[in-house]
Order: sequence, then structure tokens, then C-alpha cells
Amino acid sequence: AGNKPMGEKLKNPPLVEAVCEFRFDPAAAWDWAIPGQLYDKISGDFPVKAQMQSLGLALQVGASPAQPQGIRATQVQTGPERVQLKRADGSAMVQVGPHLLAVNHLRPYPDWQRFRSLAMRMFGAYASVSTESGLKQIGLRYINQIEAPEAGCKIDGYITVTPSLSNYLAKEVAAFFQRYELIVEQPKATLIHQTGFQFRENKPVIFVDLDLVSNQVAALKNALAVEDWLN
Repeated sequence: AGNKPMGEKLKNPPLVEAVCEFRFDPAAAWDWAIPGQLYDKISGDFPVKAQMQSLGLALQVGASPAQPQGIRATQVQTGPERVQLKRADGSAMVQVGPHLLAVNHLRPYPDWQRFRSLAMRMFGAYASVSTESGLKQIGLRYINQIEAPEAGCKIDGYITVTPSLSNYLAKEVAAFFQRYELIVEQPKATLIHQTGFQFRENKPVIFVDLDLVSNQVAALKNALAVEDWLN
């Protein structure tokens, strides 16, 4: 549970981002005044405001020598997708959009108790300015990155779930990506486990992405029940 020790403190913790995401009934009414009202409540902690624009595709038919005949797709901005409210130092942010509230924490990550407290405080602030009542989904995600080993090093010295290659495929691994969706019984959820190589600041790293998602949360009727679920 959330009040138990979570293991030893690491000298170089691999966690780069933690996300707690709440999704509400998409059929319910939603007002774009909500992000501004939420900002008024939390701007002391999250003073920097930004918008994420959503992109759509528009189909156009060529009708001039400069634009040959034929159908082509172009990207067009279709309006704000969500509003981001950020800390001045960039260490955390709150994202709010239609039927969505997300709390992101980057490095330095404090600990579970303080991250949970932040997520629940933002959940309460959102509830105070929104009429949405029905939770449809909760997600809790932890993204870790580990410096990639030197060429020829065995990956299983760094992570425990590795590509299983045998016979002719038993070769040195130059890059990989793997994804598993695992059924969790308590709480009823899906654990999406992804690992692989990616580049960060032009340096290869191994990422370990753990995303627990559940849409079996309709019975959570108050903040205490939501906090118990997170624990």
C-alpha cells in the first residue's frame, strides 16, 4: 500500500516521469471555462499556462498548375486539445481538457506519498470547479530511462524482461521494442509494460514504461475511494 516503504533510495534513480490521469464521462457536458477556473485555484503552484493544439486532416483537390490534380491531405489546427498548467521550474504540471485531468511529475520525483498527495489535491480542485461526477478511467504511469549499455553488453544485466531469442536469432541485439498488456486482478486493471531502446538528447537509453489503466472505477464515488484505489 501507499504508506509502506517503496524500497531503497537509488543513487541514480531511473524515473523520468510519473503521471496520474483521470478521465470522466465523455457524454457529459463540459465547459472550456473549467481550465481558467482551475488555474485561478492552483496558479500559486502552477503559474505557467500553455495550450496543446489538436491537429486534424483536411482533404484538398488540386486545381491549378502549381497544385496538380489529385487528393492530398494537409494538417490543420482544430483548436485547443488541453491546457497545461506548469510549475515555474518545470518539475510538474497539471493538464486539463474535455473530461480529462492529468498530473505529471518530472525529475526530481519526490516520493509516492507526496506525488499521491499532489494528485489528490488537484483532483479535489478540479472537482470544485467541474460538474462532472462519473469517473470512467484512472491511469497511473511510471516512465524510467536507463543509460544504454555499451555495444555487446547483455541487456538482462539491466532489465529483467528481455527479448527471448534462441537458435538462429541468438544474435547481438542492436535495438528492440516490446510491449505486453497484463491482466491485473486487484484492482481490476491492465498493466501495459513496454521496454526498448530510444534516443534522448542524442544518447541511446533503455526505457521501461509501466502504465496501469482501469475503466472499472465507476464505484469510486468520493476522493477517499479514489485515494484507496491509487494506493
